[in-house]
Amino acid sequence: MSTDEDSFALTEFVPQAPYGKPVGAIHRALEILELFAVEQAPLGVGEISAKLGYPQSSTSVLLHGLADLGYLVNDRRARTFYPTVRVTFLGMWLQHRILNHSSLLQFMESLACKSGHVALLAMQNGLHAQYVHIVSARSSRVGLKPGLLRPICRAAVGKVLLATKDDEEIRRIVRNVNAIETPLAPPVDAEALLAEISECRRTGFAFSFGKVTPGSSVIATRVPVDVAGAPIAIGVGVHTHEFEQLREPVMALLREALDEYFPADGGGDASGSWTPARQGEYAVPRRD
Repeated sequence: MSTDEDSFALTEFVPQAPYGKPVGAIHRALEILELFAVEQAPLGVGEISAKLGYPQSSTSVLLHGLADLGYLVNDRRARTFYPTVRVTFLGMWLQHRILNHSSLLQFMESLACKSGHVALLAMQNGLHAQYVHIVSARSSRVGLKPGLLRPICRAAVGKVLLATKDDEEIRRIVRNVNAIETPLAPPVDAEALLAEISECRRTGFAFSFGKVTPGSSVIATRVPVDVAGAPIAIGVGVHTHEFEQLREPVMALLREALDEYFPADGGGDASGSWTPARQGEYAVPRRD
């Protein structure tokens, strides 16, 4: 399913800063750790500085600070840095708490590998859908990185997240979105969106056809595990000119992956404060 076209422009509808208003060193330290998650290789100061657009001097200070705290290893001979196991344990407790037998990372890696494209995991962040993790079958996906915000009423993953809400709440979100989006974005048509979401509830899938990122379309559905009551959406990004050809194969691939990694008798829930793993009111229809 793969092609040689790997460059996607950033959307013009929402801010490009992944965490909204920058918060200095905290913002940059988190982006450094997320960059390692995307690159999955040792990186030098110059590489990190260039990829994130930070001054080389402050990048060096941050990297050495993270190394002093035990989050990075500094290979002085190779002049590179690499995450330590301490980074792994930051989220391991959450992974085990919400999943008994499944791995979101393996789930995404399998989707990316089998599709030859990019797998996108998203949650709601205010009036946006935010990519919390990205796995690409290719080493470079320009403009795609964890933390990136997408307009919740336009992105396929956003429509999946909206499908878990009632129609009145969706109308309220549309009003707020139309009040804050830039003049570059045409107003969201609430009734047209509700029609799309009704179809999403029926089939389990939502789509964005080159409307958010020029040249890129996404096929998305819901992951049957919530985090602290918040739904999660998974999408596979494809090139728009391949969308019609790939839509059905990608939907089938998503169904197979959900069956494999989130079986009906699997999932986990450690306490009453966590939403049960299986959500009956909206999920991808399963094969008999």
